[in-house]
Amino acid sequence: MAEFVAEVVDNLNDLERFRASWNGLLEKSASSSVFLTWEWIKAWSDTFLDDKRDLFAVMVHEGSSLVAVAPWYVHKNAKGVLSVRQVEFLGTPDAGSDYLDVIVKKGREKDVARFLYGFLLGNASGRWGRLRLHDVPSNSIFLLHFLNNIRADGKYAAVSDASYCPFSILPATEEAFFSGLSSRRGQRFRQDLRNLQKQDTIEHLAYSTGNLDAQLEEFFRLYSEKAGWQGDPLKRLIRRYLDLRGEGSVQLDFLVAGGVHVGGLLHLKYGNTLYMYLMAIDKTYNSKVSIGNLLVGLSINNAIVSGITCYDFLKGEEEYKFHWANAGQRTTTILFSQRKLLPVCLTLADMAKSAAKLILR
Repeated sequence: MAEFVAEVVDNLNDLERFRASWNGLLEKSASSSVFLTWEWIKAWSDTFLDDKRDLFAVMVHEGSSLVAVAPWYVHKNAKGVLSVRQVEFLGTPDAGSDYLDVIVKKGREKDVARFLYGFLLGNASGRWGRLRLHDVPSNSIFLLHFLNNIRADGKYAAVSDASYCPFSILPATEEAFFSGLSSRRGQRFRQDLRNLQKQDTIEHLAYSTGNLDAQLEEFFRLYSEKAGWQGDPLKRLIRRYLDLRGEGSVQLDFLVAGGVHVGGLLHLKYGNTLYMYLMAIDKTYNSKVSIGNLLVGLSINNAIVSGITCYDFLKGEEEYKFHWANAGQRTTTILFSQRKLLPVCLTLADMAKSAAKLILR
C-alpha cells in the first residue's frame, strides 16, 4: 500500500484541476452533501475569501489516487491587539453551509485522520495556531478518529454542540407523507390553502431549468426585506454556484397570490435531496395565514411527485421545521490549539467567556 502524501492548494486557480476527482471522491464518501461539492466550495471561496483568509485545502494522495480532501482556509483571526491563524472550513461562517467535514474515501477515515493530525502538527505546524471545525455532523467517522488522535497524544480539544438540522424522509406519495404528520398539521395546511384560494387565485410555481435570472432577481427582491440580509455577496454566491454546477442544481419555488409573488424558497438540489436554503416571505400579505408554512407544504408535495427522497430544512430552530420534519442530525464544533502561548491563551479566554455565561444564567 502506497504512503499518503499531502498536497496543499493555496491558490484558487489550482483548485480547477481537482474538480472531477473531488466530486468523484465525495460521492464515494460517508459525508456526501451539497455543501462539500467542488462547485459550492469554489463558489464560496470566490465570493468570501479575502486578504484575511488564505486558502489551505489539503489534498491527500495515495499513489495516483485522491483519498481525502480537507476543504480548509486559514483565518487571520484578530482578538483585540492579538491575532492567531485559525484553520476553518471553507463555507463558514458566511452563508451558513451545513454538514461540513473532511471528505474521505469510505473505509480510510481512521488512517486519514491519523495522517492529517500528524501533518498539521508536523510539516504544516507553522501555518496555523488554532483549528476550529464548525458544523461537522456528530456521526462523522473522520471526526471520531481525529479526536481519538488528539486524546491519544495527551492533548485536549473543546467539543460543543453546534446546530440541529431537521429533515424529512419522503415516502412515495403525498398521502403517505401527510399520514405520518400530526392530523392538526395536515388540517392546518389544507385549511390555510382553502382560505387563500377563496381570497385570491393561488399558484405554486417551481423553476429549476432554463435561465433563472428573472426568478433569482424576484426571489432576492423578496429576501432583501429579511432581517440580517447579507446583500450582494449572497446573490453572487448563488449565481456563481449555479454557473459552476449547472442546470437543475438550484430550484426556486414561489407562492403567487393574485399574480403577485408573496413567498419564495431557494432550494439546492443534490442527488435525491432537496435542501431548503433560503426563505423569503412578504409579511404584509394576509397575516392570518402562514405563507411560509403553506409554501413548504406545497414544495414538499412537489418534491414527492418529482422523486425526491429527502427534504432537508438545514440548521435552525424555527418551529415550522419541526412540524414538517420526521428526522434530524446534530452537528458539532471542535476547537483545538497548538501548544503555543498565544493560541492557548486565546482558547482559554474563549472557554472562560463560555463558563461565565453559564454561571450568570
